Amino acid sequence: MAWVRDIGRRRGDLATVAAGLALFGFGLAELYVPLPPYVDGEGPDITALSGAWTAVLTVLLAGYGLAVAACRSYPRVAVVLAGVCFTAQSFTPLLPEWPVVPLLALVVACFGCVAVGGRHGPVIGGVSYFVSLGIETTVADDPDWAFIVFVALAVMGPAYAVRMRRAQAERLVALAIEREAAARLDERLRVARELHDIVSHGVTVMVLQAGAAQAVLDSDARQARESLDAVQDVGRDVVIELRRLLVVLRGAEGGTERLPSLRHLDPLLAGVRAAGGQVDVTVNGDLGRVPAAVDVSGYRVLQEALTNAAKHAPGATVSVSIDVGRTDLRVRVVDNGPRAGRRSDGSGYGLTGISERVELFGGTASSGPREGDGFEVRVELPLSAKSMAPALAETGAPG
Repeated sequence: MAWVRDIGRRRGDLATVAAGLALFGFGLAELYVPLPPYVDGEGPDITALSGAWTAVLTVLLAGYGLAVAACRSYPRVAVVLAGVCFTAQSFTPLLPEWPVVPLLALVVACFGCVAVGGRHGPVIGGVSYFVSLGIETTVADDPDWAFIVFVALAVMGPAYAVRMRRAQAERLVALAIEREAAARLDERLRVARELHDIVSHGVTVMVLQAGAAQAVLDSDARQARESLDAVQDVGRDVVIELRRLLVVLRGAEGGTERLPSLRHLDPLLAGVRAAGGQVDVTVNGDLGRVPAAVDVSGYRVLQEALTNAAKHAPGATVSVSIDVGRTDLRVRVVDNGPRAGRRSDGSGYGLTGISERVELFGGTASSGPREGDGFEVRVELPLSAKSMAPALAETGAPG
């Protein structure tokens, strides 16, 4: 939309330049072409001016035209120029009270300064207007302040209204830019969480399998090959998950079958089991009742919890409990690994990512060592549409 605003701005600048040229041409016609007086029997005899005064008035006409032409691009300079020319003409034989060009140029410049003249535009416009007209009426010995104030109100009132509308539009644009920046930041964080969930789990299992293959490479070639096959399988799954993420990022169409789900845990559990761990899963309730957005987030939470267990407690037994209640989904992951020296350094982002993901749904997440040995991760995700609204807007998953 920036190019649209640029085109509109250029058209406005061209319009004011054309108005300035037209006003200058009309002033030259007033000055050099014998025209009948605007009011019969009134008005100065322009033809009686000397050549020097005619040249001075021509320069002042150029100043008026330049002020009108620049009233949009340089409003404060334009109104000062119009006021100086108006004041200077007050000391010539042809006072600015009679020809139409001087007053019209001053009024247009004041309107532009008040409307688009920045923070001090109204003050500069008002001072230029009242000072120049005050000097002119004093020199002419005809102080018609009622007319001066009436014209000021008629011009500056609408100009100030335009100023307020422009300020409101600028605030709306700034707010839109701020919201867009926040949305982009949220999108980057979402992608970062997805990448962490996908890559961290797969790489952890692959490292453990590669380590197991290296340990038995000389003594048990068959076991080593099985471990390397598991590395290949997990790597292939990671690539598939990354491709799914790219599909979402590119906006390609795809149904919910493309998304990971708690109803399809075999690939996830196979990686942990291949790394030497034992996983027992208990499901209570109908997973078909779980909305897609909650289902995906529950899967990612479980994936990170299993990765956490495989990384810090390799070979431990992990118990997974998935309960679908009437109002929420509860996921509980418990392992019996050693407690000492485990996830207390806070150097990873897994548990933090779980908390952030759950907060999007208005749910709760807790994690920590159990009494004795082991570690527990407990998550509750509400199933209500109201609680899911922010997450649905972010993930784009259907409810």
